[in-house]
Amino acid sequence: MGNALVTAQFGLILLCVLPLGPTVGSGQLRPLGLACLLLAGAIGLLALLAMGADTRVHPVPDHTAPLHTHGIYAVIRHPMYAAVILACLGVALSSGRILAIASWVVLLGVLHVKSGFEDRLLERKFGWEYIVYAQRVPALIPQPWRRAPR
Repeated sequence: MGNALVTAQFGLILLCVLPLGPTVGSGQLRPLGLACLLLAGAIGLLALLAMGADTRVHPVPDHTAPLHTHGIYAVIRHPMYAAVILACLGVALSSGRILAIASWVVLLGVLHVKSGFEDRLLERKFGWEYIVYAQRVPALIPQPWRRAPR
């Protein structure tokens, strides 16, 4: 399942960035798209810095990698997915291409399934440590008001 999810993810990213198909609008959303791209770059960089050599595209965790809960991973569990979602949204908004918008919508579904798959594997690998972490830290969107059950 992991390979299929990675293939779908990269195929949708490719469809999102290819300059194909008709467009809608006249560029009014381009500034918002650029803001999404900048935020995506910052989140992605913070995720790479936190993961270091343990960075992977595949959702199956490396058997030697520890559970990363520091840096941006203390704020959201799947910052790389958040970065990909924001980057593709930025491209879709900036370009106004119907194919990019449609690809982004489908990508949301694929990354939802992929993050759930990864969560189950991480729970299996790390047990209660991951369960407590997942209760405390949201998947994609920071929620500073959220607190773990005591």
